[in-house]
Amino acid sequence: MVIVTGATGAIGREICRLFAAKGEDVCVCCHRRTEEAQALCRALEQTYGVRAVWQAVDLAAATDIRRAFDYFLSIFGHCDYLINNAAVSLIKPVSMMTDAEWDEIIAVDLSACFHTCRCVLGEMYHRGGSIVNVSSMWGQLGASCEVAYSAAKAGLEGMTKALADEYAGTVRVNAVALGYVDTPMNAHLSEEEKAQFFSEHPSMRCLTPQEAAKAVYEAALAPVSGDVVRLGW
Repeated sequence: MVIVTGATGAIGREICRLFAAKGEDVCVCCHRRTEEAQALCRALEQTYGVRAVWQAVDLAAATDIRRAFDYFLSIFGHCDYLINNAAVSLIKPVSMMTDAEWDEIIAVDLSACFHTCRCVLGEMYHRGGSIVNVSSMWGQLGASCEVAYSAAKAGLEGMTKALADEYAGTVRVNAVALGYVDTPMNAHLSEEEKAQFFSEHPSMRCLTPQEAAKAVYEAALAPVSGDVVRLGW
């Protein structure tokens, strides 16, 4: 069984489909897109013959994460794979950010991953399992006007390596640091802005959600632990 956060997003949907195509039951975590979550579960069950369930989860609230994960574990009894895919971003100069904006990004992009991992690590310690944290190039490079997002992703990569060391030999923990992915998160960029971005970063290329999902799936099955796989940059 796999639990995927941010499962109704462009990358999340592809991750769910890929795991389902390989025969894994899927637990879909969404925030407000409940109709999309239900439709995704129906499609996974009808297309791949797996079991798929969903829960609306406020990733900024630890108690809500625990409630949802308790529900998933009550149905399946265990978690083989956890994919921390959900993220929020904000493009704004740090001097103009509010405390609430900073807190929300750190809560969803970093603290939520601590809480989701803690929900499954106890059981994974005895059975084995794999966790993949979806990071970003900005966790290593830093992005102007995305200080909170960059800080959260840098922290997530540090968490990945620390957990891999702490659970060495029992649970594999890896991260995939994505470059530019063609998703709604980047839809605010005009074609001219995209062209300028790639001209300023000639080593980068535009990734599809399918490519990102494939990298996440491969990281989940990789025999190593503590890796941060770079893709598209």
